[in-house]
Amino acid sequence: MRASTATTLAVFVGPVAAACNDGGGCAEAPAEVTDATLTVSPAIVTVATLSWTTDVPRRGRVRYGTAERELVTTLEAAEATEHSTLLVGVPAASEIAWAIEDEGGIELTAGVWTTEALPGELPPIAVEGGTAQQFMVTTVLGIVTAVVILSPEGRVVWYHIDDSGLDTVRALVAADGNGILYTVGDVSGEPSADSLLRRVSWDGTEVSDIAVPYLAQDFAQHFDGTIAAVTAEVRAGTDGEPIKGNEIVEIQPDGSFESVWSSWDCFDPAVTLSNDPGLGWTWVNAIDVLDWDYVLSVRNFSSIVWVARETGACGPILGGELSTYDFVGERFLHTHQFHVWDDHMLVFDNDGAGGNRSRVLEYVLTDTTATQVWEYLPDPPAFSFVLGDVTRLDDGSTFAAFSLAGQLDRVDEAGELQFRASTPLGYAFGYVTLVPNLAR
Repeated sequence: MRASTATTLAVFVGPVAAACNDGGGCAEAPAEVTDATLTVSPAIVTVATLSWTTDVPRRGRVRYGTAERELVTTLEAAEATEHSTLLVGVPAASEIAWAIEDEGGIELTAGVWTTEALPGELPPIAVEGGTAQQFMVTTVLGIVTAVVILSPEGRVVWYHIDDSGLDTVRALVAADGNGILYTVGDVSGEPSADSLLRRVSWDGTEVSDIAVPYLAQDFAQHFDGTIAAVTAEVRAGTDGEPIKGNEIVEIQPDGSFESVWSSWDCFDPAVTLSNDPGLGWTWVNAIDVLDWDYVLSVRNFSSIVWVARETGACGPILGGELSTYDFVGERFLHTHQFHVWDDHMLVFDNDGAGGNRSRVLEYVLTDTTATQVWEYLPDPPAFSFVLGDVTRLDDGSTFAAFSLAGQLDRVDEAGELQFRASTPLGYAFGYVTLVPNLAR
């Protein structure tokens, strides 16, 4: 990693007369900035702390970015003379213009920060088309394993190289907004007793771990900071042979653990069989929080399952032998991430298209029927036999991660490609979470 660099700007702003209107009212004169210091993180070349001093107490914020994208930090909560804010979300090897302004939007001082190049270990990302519309929080897996955030234009704006030797497939902005939380585990073989959730501060200088033995592929967060992690659970079958199911373990903000759901709460391994027993029985590989309850992808049942958080009871089931919905149109075979809103659901269908192709299916749901209304098959075909993610955006376009193919697509309602980001051969993406803004 490169050493920290600091640029100190000693700025004197001469007296500025208060602005007055014809009615005789006068606005408060702008503060004067006596100095401004920008310090680049020693761990991440695209993150910096900007500190400044004003001669009188004021609330301030910072506008910063490139010609293609401007970000604005949150206005400070209280007036002060000593100010500091973190600048996150800008690309490497770029000129970043920044300007400090007061709560009235008056610019107090400005400067330029030239970011250094990314570490050579990170793989290049090839981009075609327009934008993904939002920042993409994801992971890359290959020779190097890293958590990265891509700008809507597909450029790396944040990164953390993970040296654990385990898999990293899901990364989320921490519920409190103070950094990134991501999985460290073995999702391609037997779950690891040494698996954990790792938290990294925005400037990359603080790293802490939460031990979560036998962590599976995914976790989710409640607004209060409670973490819901999917873990493997092994029980002995009637013949004494081990059966590998799953649990949902909640980690409270105080650090306490509680198991709130088990595969055995809803299913009987003697009745509902795995359609891929080499991977175990249920193989829950994705979890979302929906109105405080949970929605799960149970890959080895080819099912999406609703789970009541308070009771552990299963509600509706979409897909597989236990489906409570009748299908009109295409069904899916094996699933990963999904997106539920109103009476619609998008599903990343790993294997249902056949011929080493993965796809996205959209359904409209009633109480008893799932009607397929849309499909996206990329051209050329892309196959992700594990992982995969999908999100519907506000303008009706769809974002899909064909993870193992190293391909992120945004397509319009007609399925026409609007944006694509690709890794080099030998690299893959993990799950992808879209974030509209990174400014702190």
